Amino acid sequence: MKQALRYFFKFLLILLSPALFYLVMVLIGSLIPVNSNPETKNSKIDIYLYKQDMHTDILLPVKSDIIQWDRIFKPKHTLSNPQNSEFIGFGWGDLNFYRNTPQWEDLKLDVAFKALFLRSQSALHTRFYQKIPTSKNLVKISVSEDQYKKLSEYILETVKAENKQEILPISGLHYYRNDAFYSAETSFNLFKTCNTWTNSALKAAGLKACLWTPFPQGIFFQYRD
Repeated sequence: MKQALRYFFKFLLILLSPALFYLVMVLIGSLIPVNSNPETKNSKIDIYLYKQDMHTDILLPVKSDIIQWDRIFKPKHTLSNPQNSEFIGFGWGDLNFYRNTPQWEDLKLDVAFKALFLRSQSALHTRFYQKIPTSKNLVKISVSEDQYKKLSEYILETVKAENKQEILPISGLHYYRNDAFYSAETSFNLFKTCNTWTNSALKAAGLKACLWTPFPQGIFFQYRD
């Protein structure tokens, strides 16, 4: 009986080791800061990090001297064609996951497995906002024009927008009346999630971020008061 228990616990340890190793990596990556003292000179543009459940979006001004987002990701691509929106939100993820999981309570095991472990098409999600939403899960960041330019380039690279005359939306896919989805580069996986994309965007812009995280908590930890 004792020998059987030993074999059982060894088997359990082997089975759980990858998950435990992953969680340790998450903890270490989330705690190690990157760009912990970003340049604050001439930080005149306000952007926002917006956490919804386990997903993080970056909210940017629709119009600025750097870029006018509504000329690329057009309001007519949405269902309501909103005009004069002040901000546009950007998030990235697995296309199949987006199609089948409009709410986290809709999550299915097979959809999650395919997103995490199988190579698949990714998508950029955009949403127009008339004003910044009221939420405790918002972080305002003031950035310089150079930082904003680098952040914009990262987002455009996600959909290779600089090589196309017009970015076309994915037909028939919407969560809201003011949003749209676009086919994106690279594939979602266990080590590159929607929050990894956001964290990498911040790093690319020279803004505070963590070394690596698949979860929003790692990002928001760097912006704690």
